[in-house]
Amino acid sequence: MAVPNLLICGDNLDALRNRVARESVDLAYCDPPFHTRRTHRGRDGAGEFRDTWKWDAAAASGLETITAAGQFPERLAALLRGLAPVVGQSSLLAYLVHTTLRVAGIHRLLKPTGSLFLHCDPSASHYLKLILDALFHEGGGGFRNEIVWCYSHGGKSRRWFGRKHDIVFYYTKSGRYHFDPAAVRIEMRSGKQSFGGRLETGDDGRTYRLVYGTRNARGEARYYKYYLDQGKTPEDWWADINSLQASSAERTGYPTQKPEALLERIILACSRKGEVVLDAYCGSGTALVAAQRHGRRWIGIDAAPAAVKTTLERLQREFGREAVAEVTVIGLPGDG
Repeated sequence: MAVPNLLICGDNLDALRNRVARESVDLAYCDPPFHTRRTHRGRDGAGEFRDTWKWDAAAASGLETITAAGQFPERLAALLRGLAPVVGQSSLLAYLVHTTLRVAGIHRLLKPTGSLFLHCDPSASHYLKLILDALFHEGGGGFRNEIVWCYSHGGKSRRWFGRKHDIVFYYTKSGRYHFDPAAVRIEMRSGKQSFGGRLETGDDGRTYRLVYGTRNARGEARYYKYYLDQGKTPEDWWADINSLQASSAERTGYPTQKPEALLERIILACSRKGEVVLDAYCGSGTALVAAQRHGRRWIGIDAAPAAVKTTLERLQREFGREAVAEVTVIGLPGDG
């Protein structure tokens, strides 16, 4: 097995099964297609990929693999058996089969203390949560957060409210996992923007919000102090990180590229320096760049040679040729 930093060009299902050691990953970020049923094209045609699906022999074979006795956890197999007649032999079922196979592969690679962040949108998030619930139910693991990432960039519809949020599910493989809220504190606003509570100043001159909590069984009120200079842990809705704008220096031209700040928050909160971060749909390499910047090791996988080349160029631009020289690249056409 190759060791990180590892960049694989090829089918991520094969890579997850054959290129990465079992229980070797501390944190996985997964940003698969969203079932938008359209082709995404980047700037000047960079990184084009199809998020279109059809029920075909490959999808049927994948469903058979998942539902066969003993192949996958029975809860997961039972879920897919139940979903099949509900959604029919459709593009949606083909998409769910594809994603289930890969998420199950990622689950296998997570250490017992590992965490997964699955990035999706409301197109299929309700189905994906069921799949995650079926996979992450043993050892005290399971659901931790449904993070709503809110942004305002892009067009608006005249037929419904603007669809301006993504969903990021946070699951852990067991009850033993790393979470460091102090690493991702954000500003706590004061004055008219304090959002409840009363502003007070302590004897030490520090300003805090005094917030009234619920009353106990004896009718006594509970109070909480939130010091402004400490900031606060982000809630499960993130409106302070916008999607990438056309003029952003981060932009690579790759479609659906996510902002580095989004990945930094996840990586800093849920991994330690030296630990391994996996991105099985690495695209232009945002998760890998964030991991490199903060002293994590990483594994990236993408089927598109253009994505892998973009990632290598980005790593060289950000960290220099020495950083790229440390990367093991597998499967890139014309490499070696």
